[in-house]
Amino acid sequence: MISDLNYLKTMSGGDSKFIREMIDLFREQIDEYKEFMPALLRNKDYNSLSKMAHKAKSSVAVMGMNQVADQLKELEILAHEEKEVERYESMVNDFLEQSHLALIELESTN
Repeated sequence: MISDLNYLKTMSGGDSKFIREMIDLFREQIDEYKEFMPALLRNKDYNSLSKMAHKAKSSVAVMGMNQVADQLKELEILAHEEKEVERYESMVNDFLEQSHLALIELESTN
């Protein structure tokens, strides 16, 4: 499984309505990242990409996607320092793919 809702379940006391709202919010955020991150790459706006990776890191962490959160942390740091630029596109694509798969997974379990 890509996601792990244990954190949300613990934080919410098992409130299924709250968990559903968080999943819906996550879906909206992923749609935003899907739209803006590739544009930031194309425009070589690495400072904004770093900030968006930071924001996305929090979103995936809440969904228990720790490996993806770690990768976003790496992207955040690299983009902030404008290092290893050639890796950014694959890192963004992997994040978007993993998030898409997590949404499918979350929809099938809730």
